Amino acid sequence: MHNRQSGAAHVPIMFFLILLVMFLGAVVFAYTTHAKNGELIEQRDKARQEASTLKNKELLVEHYFADLGRVIGKPGKYVGRPGQESLYNGAELGYDGVMNPGELRKVMDDACGAAEVSVASSLENVLGSLVSKVGQMKQRVKDIESERDKALAEKSEVDRKFQEASAGVQKSAREWSQNLETARAEYESAKQEKENRITQTQEGLRAKAEELVAEKEKAALKEKELNHDLQKVKFHNSALVARDAMRTAPDVADGKVLVAKNGIPTAFINLGRKDMLQAGTVFRVRTPNSDKVKGYATVTRVEEERAEVALANFTDPVGDYAREGDLLYNDLYTPRATRTIFLMGRFSAPYHKPELTNLLKRLGNRVVDKMAPGVDTVILGNDPVNEAGDGFTSVQESAEFKLASELRVEFAYLATIRDLIKL
Repeated sequence: MHNRQSGAAHVPIMFFLILLVMFLGAVVFAYTTHAKNGELIEQRDKARQEASTLKNKELLVEHYFADLGRVIGKPGKYVGRPGQESLYNGAELGYDGVMNPGELRKVMDDACGAAEVSVASSLENVLGSLVSKVGQMKQRVKDIESERDKALAEKSEVDRKFQEASAGVQKSAREWSQNLETARAEYESAKQEKENRITQTQEGLRAKAEELVAEKEKAALKEKELNHDLQKVKFHNSALVARDAMRTAPDVADGKVLVAKNGIPTAFINLGRKDMLQAGTVFRVRTPNSDKVKGYATVTRVEEERAEVALANFTDPVGDYAREGDLLYNDLYTPRATRTIFLMGRFSAPYHKPELTNLLKRLGNRVVDKMAPGVDTVILGNDPVNEAGDGFTSVQESAEFKLASELRVEFAYLATIRDLIKL
């Protein structure tokens, strides 16, 4: 019995201890929870205060953007700084009055450009520059107005002097009118006297006309004598030209080959800058003991004493190629002399006059457009078209050909020198 009672007494005590522990745990949990709830409430109140502050700031920013936009009046859109789009994650400004700083910058720069002032870095500097510009313009307007007032004063003085001068002119006009009447009377008197002199002069002219007839007869005789003397001068000039042609006979070689080798398409000749040789000149190549043209040599490079030529179109390039001592001929070239050439007749393609003239000038010749004394060579083309345009007139019947014949110039037909011309 005693043991049973003792066990029964222990059961309530253990249950009480368990309840006590649970109560204490609940008290501790409640205290801990209450403390955390206090901290959360404090954090909530602080967050509410910060949220209210941020909301007020956002309202202030919204009002700032709106007021600033109304002041500047340049609406736009701002999407952030270039290259930093990832920082905004697609966010946008939802305020009224937002503007694009780049567009505002452009407006400021355009305003500076329009006002012809230096571009400034800020709105204050831009406005300062514009205000300075306006001040300068105002000062310029004042200066102009001052000059205008000065000009008006000068104009008034000029008007006054003009009125005085007008009065003087009117007075002079009256005097001039009186003098005119006097001069008119004198003119009538002089006119009558002049008519009398004219009558006398006409009688003298009739006498002079008779003398003039006699003088014309004398002049005709003198002219006949002068024409006779002119013919003598022409014959003398023709003789001089003939002698000059003999000194520069076309069958005399212009030069010779200095160095040439079989199979080599170039050679050297004894003509150079000292002989007024031009690159592009074409020579016929002949042996000293033959009149047959064996080939052609075209000048490619000119030195002081010699020139290099390109050899081509040789009849026998193996057995009779260019060799040392071969002679060179060109009807349009004379060593150390400039030829004066006249193109006579009609020239057709490809040897039109402009192209042929340019070529002859490049080769050192002088080309004239009129047949006159001093011409050395006449190149004859085809017969020209007659005035009616339905046929041709012989070039040898022209006055130019007859004059050239009288002057004993050298004639060269285009057909005979085509191998020397390379356009």
